[in-house]
Amino acid sequence: MELHKSITRENLRHLMTVFYEKAMEDEELGPFFINELGDDIKDEDWVHHIDLLADFWLSELLGESTYYGNFIGAHIKLPRIKKEIFATWLKLFSTAADDVYVPELAITFKKKGVRLSKEFMRNRLV
Repeated sequence: MELHKSITRENLRHLMTVFYEKAMEDEELGPFFINELGDDIKDEDWVHHIDLLADFWLSELLGESTYYGNFIGAHIKLPRIKKEIFATWLKLFSTAADDVYVPELAITFKKKGVRLSKEFMRNRLV
């Protein structure tokens, strides 16, 4: 598949799907998502979650008024997450970005992912 040269809702959904497929296979990270949303990424709960994240990334990267939530508050009910889990999240997210976008855009996602994970860790670590 050809790498995307721009950011659209459709390819953001593709990025999220690629990432979550990788994350669900990870023995440490997978249970967080499977316990919350199930193991079928085509299920309605997953589709809604991926759509929500497409809105989030459109807002974060393009400044579109698509996401009005609180990404930290949305995860309050999850158990405390260790730094090692975030390292795995970043690795898989970076790989997914490389799989979906041209290098210049993949780097943008990676930098934003690092910043967001640091913010999340400050608020949610044990």
